[in-house]
Amino acid sequence: AYLHYIFETLNVDADLLFLGNPVTDEFSHQFLGLLTKTDPDGRPNPYFDDVNGDGVTDGRLDEREGYIRAAYSEADETLGLGRELMGEKETTVMASSDHGFAAQWLAINARKLLFETTVHNTSTGMDVSVHPSGNPALAGSLSNCRAGQGAADLAKACWAGGTLQIYVNPTLPTGITYEAVRTAVTNKFSGLTDPGTPGRQVILKVLQKEELRDVDGTDALHPNRSGDVVVVSRPPYQFDAATAGQTIAFSQFFGQHGYLPDLVDLKHNINMHGTFVAAGPGIQHFSAEKTEIRAIDVAPTLAFLMGIPGPQNASGKILYSIIKGAGNLREITLLNISDWHAQLTPLTEAADTVGPAFTIGGSAFLKPWFDVFRREARDGSLTLTGGDSFGGATPPISNFFGDKPTPPIMGMMGVDGEAIGNHQFDRGETYLRTELIPLASFPMLSANVVDGTTGLTPAEWSPSATYRFGDVKLGVVGFTTEATPSVVFPGNLGPFEVRPVLPAVNAEAARLASKTDAIVALGHEGATGGTLDNPTGPLIDIADNVLNVETVIGDHNDQQVISFRPNGVLVTENRGKGIRFTRIRLVIDRSHGSVVYKTADFHKPWTIGVTPDPAIQAEIDDLNAQLAPILGAQIGTATKFIPRADQCGGGTGRTCESLIGNVVTDSMRTAYSGIGVKFAITNSGGLRADLTCPTPDLAGDFCPAYTPPPFVITRGQSLAVLPFGNIVVTVDVSGAELKTMLENGVSRMPAVDGRFPQVSGLCFTYDIAAAAGSRVTSAVTADASGNCTATPVDLTAGSTHKIATNDFMANGGDGYPNIYNRSTTQDIMEEVTADYVTASSPLAPVVKAAPDGRINCADSNGATAPNCPTLVPSP
Repeated sequence: AYLHYIFETLNVDADLLFLGNPVTDEFSHQFLGLLTKTDPDGRPNPYFDDVNGDGVTDGRLDEREGYIRAAYSEADETLGLGRELMGEKETTVMASSDHGFAAQWLAINARKLLFETTVHNTSTGMDVSVHPSGNPALAGSLSNCRAGQGAADLAKACWAGGTLQIYVNPTLPTGITYEAVRTAVTNKFSGLTDPGTPGRQVILKVLQKEELRDVDGTDALHPNRSGDVVVVSRPPYQFDAATAGQTIAFSQFFGQHGYLPDLVDLKHNINMHGTFVAAGPGIQHFSAEKTEIRAIDVAPTLAFLMGIPGPQNASGKILYSIIKGAGNLREITLLNISDWHAQLTPLTEAADTVGPAFTIGGSAFLKPWFDVFRREARDGSLTLTGGDSFGGATPPISNFFGDKPTPPIMGMMGVDGEAIGNHQFDRGETYLRTELIPLASFPMLSANVVDGTTGLTPAEWSPSATYRFGDVKLGVVGFTTEATPSVVFPGNLGPFEVRPVLPAVNAEAARLASKTDAIVALGHEGATGGTLDNPTGPLIDIADNVLNVETVIGDHNDQQVISFRPNGVLVTENRGKGIRFTRIRLVIDRSHGSVVYKTADFHKPWTIGVTPDPAIQAEIDDLNAQLAPILGAQIGTATKFIPRADQCGGGTGRTCESLIGNVVTDSMRTAYSGIGVKFAITNSGGLRADLTCPTPDLAGDFCPAYTPPPFVITRGQSLAVLPFGNIVVTVDVSGAELKTMLENGVSRMPAVDGRFPQVSGLCFTYDIAAAAGSRVTSAVTADASGNCTATPVDLTAGSTHKIATNDFMANGGDGYPNIYNRSTTQDIMEEVTADYVTASSPLAPVVKAAPDGRINCADSNGATAPNCPTLVPSP
C-alpha cells in the first residue's frame, strides 16, 4: 500500500528506492529452532516440533516452515513491486540480507554472571562484585545495557542475540584497575559451562576491545560502541530473554543473530553469511562461485553504480567483475599520509571517549596496512606523502641522526612521491638538497619553490612526476605552502623563492593535460577550519580554483578532510603523524582518457593484530639501541601529565596557554634572570610533544614503563618537545616592541597557528574581537610562582625590558619582529629546558582561568564570532 501511495498517489519519480522487509527476521526468531532436530554437536533439541519442551510433539513442522517460506515470498513480492514501480528494465537492483541466522533455544543470564564475578581491591584488600548493586534474584537485574541501582557497578552488560558487550565503568574506585575488571570478566565467561548439558560448548569466543579491530575481516573497533569485553555465544545459546535467577534457561526465542560472521552449519540451520543478489542494466552475468563477494564490497559497488561517493570509513572494493562495460575502466588507488614528521614509531590513541588507549601508526605497521590496500588495488597504486615527512620537527629517533634514517625507511614503506613541506628547509636548502633528498628513492615535488633568478626548480626536485599504470598515465603536481618563508629560519631558503601555489599548479597541470589521463595535485597546505566534508582554509581555496586537476591531496595541518567541491574536485587531508591514512580511488575510462568516478575513505592504522614489517622494525630497533643509553636517561619528574595540548583542548597547543609552554618559558626566564631577564616568550609551533612519558609505555619512546604519579621525564621526551635545535637569545626590547610581539602571537586567533605565544614573567589580556594588531589590552607582571600581580607592564616605546626568546622568532620567524642583530646568543633551548626540569623536579605547573592566567582572552562582541576558546584550568 505504501509503495502504491508513493509512486501512484504522490507521483514520486525516484532515482533511488530503499526497500526493506522485516518479516523474514521476525519469523526466523519465532520458528527456526522449532524446525531444527539437533544442536551442532548432534545432541537432541528438546524443542524440535515441541514449543513447550514437554516431550509431546506439536505436529506443526510443515506449518512452521511454511511461515518462514511465506515471509521470504512476501519479501520477494515487495521487491518485485518495487522493481515494477521503478521501471524494471531501467533499474539496477542490489538485494542483501542485513545478517544471518542460527537456530537456538537457550538464554544466558549475563547480569547474574557479572554479579558472581569478583575483583580484588588492592587498597582495601577485599574482593568486590563487578555488579554489586544488582540482585540476580530480581527481574530488574535483567535490564539490558543498564548499570545497577547506583554507581558501584564496575561494569555493565549490553546484549543482542548471540553477542554480549561488557563496558567497564570509566570511574573505577581506587585499588581496582581497568585490566583487573576485564581479566575477571573474561575469565568468568570463558569458563562458562552448562550443567544441564555437560560438555557442550557455551561460549564461542571472548574478545577484548582491541581484538575487535579485525573480526573475520571486519573492523569493529568503533568509538563508544564496542565493549571492553565482547562475548560471543555458540548456538543454541544466546543472551536475550534470560530467566531471572538462572544462569542458563529456556530462551523464548528460537532463532537469533549476533554470532561470528563465518559461523556456518547449514545442516543445523546456522548461516551467518549474508546474501547478495545483483541484477539489472548495470550488472553483467557472473559466476557466484568464482566471484569473491564480501559484505564490505556492497556499499562501494552500489556507490560506484550510482555515481556517488563511497563510505568515508569503509574498506571494501568495487566489484568490477559484476558490472557491465567495466572492461575499459582502470582503477588507480592512491594511499596518503599527511604531515608525517618521521613518526617512525607508533603513538597511542583512545578508541573512544571512555576507554583505554591503543598504539597506532608507526612505519613498521603502516607498511603492512598499505600492503593490504595495494593488493586490493585493481590496476595499481601510488603511496604519496605531502611534505614534512623529514627535515625538522621530527622525534629524536630521526632528528638525532639528522633525519637521515627517514627517507630510506619511507622507501621501504613503498612511498612513491613526496611534496616538499616547509620543515624540510629547517636545516637549510643545502642540507635538504645534498644530504636528505639523495637518500630518497622517490621523487620530491614542488611546482612553486623555484630558483629566484631562473624561475626553475633545481635538479633535486621537480614540479611534477608522471606514473604509468598499463595503458593509462597519472600526473602528480607538487606544491609547498606559501607561508614557508615566515615559518622557517630566515636564510634557510637560500636562492629559492616560494611563489603563489595556484598559478604554479595550474601552469604545470596545463602542461601535463595532453600527456596524461588524470592529474592529482599533492602538496603542503591544509584546511584550517570547518568539518570533515565541509572544510575551510587555504587548501580548500586551492581545490576550488585548480584547473585540469581531479584531486587535491593536502597536508600541513592536523585536520581530516574528505570533500567534493562544487567544481567536481575531490580534496583530502589527514590527521598528522600517521595516525590516519586515506585511500583515494580514481576510475579512468581508457577509451577516452578521463576520470569517470572518484572516491576516498580514511582509516585508523591500529597496530592491534598487525605484524610489523620485519625489515623496517630491524632498522628502528637498531636506531633505538644506539639512542637508548642517552635518551632513556631520566632527567626529572612531574606531579601531573604535561601534554603538548593546551588548556583549551587544542592538540597542537596553539590556541591557549599550555602546561608545556609554561615549563619551557619558565626555564628560559629562570636561566637568564641573573642577567636581568624579566620575561620569556616562545612560539607554540616550536613545542612538538608531551614532556612527560606516556602511560602505557610505547615501544621505542625512550621512556620506561611506570605507574604514575610521579610522571617520568626523560631526555628523549625533552628532545621530542624541542627538536629544532633552537638557541635561546636575550635582548632588550621596548615596551612597544614587546606589545608588537604579543600582538603578532594572537593575531591569527581563533585560527590554530604556530605563532601563538607562550609566556613567562607576565600575564596579558587580548580582545579576540578587535582588529589584529590592536588586540592586546593590558599586561601585568607575574611573580616567581607565575601568579599575576597588580603591577602593570609598560607597553610604550619609552620603556625597556630584557626578554628571552628563541633565535627563530628573533630572526623574524612566524611574523615576529626581526630583532636578531641586537640579540645575545645564549644556550641551546632544549638543554636549558632539560636543566630546568632536573633542578625543579617534581614539576607542578598550573594554568589558571581568566583573569588570573598568563594569557587571557576577552570578547568584546558577545556571542558574535570570533569567540574566545573555552579554557579548562589545570588542577
